[in-house]
Amino acid sequence: MQRRNFTTTAFGLALACSLSAAPALAQTKWDLAAAYPATNFHSENMAQLVADMDKTTGGVFKITLHANASLFKAPEIKRAVQGGQAQMGEILLANFQNEWPLFGTDGLPFLATSFAESKKLYQAQKPLLEKKLAEQGMLLLYAVPWP
Repeated sequence: MQRRNFTTTAFGLALACSLSAAPALAQTKWDLAAAYPATNFHSENMAQLVADMDKTTGGVFKITLHANASLFKAPEIKRAVQGGQAQMGEILLANFQNEWPLFGTDGLPFLATSFAESKKLYQAQKPLLEKKLAEQGMLLLYAVPWP
């Protein structure tokens, strides 16, 4: 049986809230901190998100993807987003189970052994994750199963 993990991408709400008050979006630029190399499927997903945002906003909202831990190392990304040093960041939730046990749930061996079970687990924990991240000034954007 294989263990499945979810990697969760979250971004800071504080800047998102201040963004709504900005008079001109032409100047809006965000940094997206990512730990994995550009060729990793997680980074490729984020690159697609960046391209979609650029297209959707007509280029007035720019997100720069910093793959391969070039902006912050993996364990530093969550704190960087919380502190506003990066507006978005990809995190592996299990890395932060020491601050809140539920962050480590999807990393428990054999708890979810298929994509279908992983999806059910994610759906069950998502409201709790969203609440906890909101308390920390962040918003859960999406989750991706690790094959």
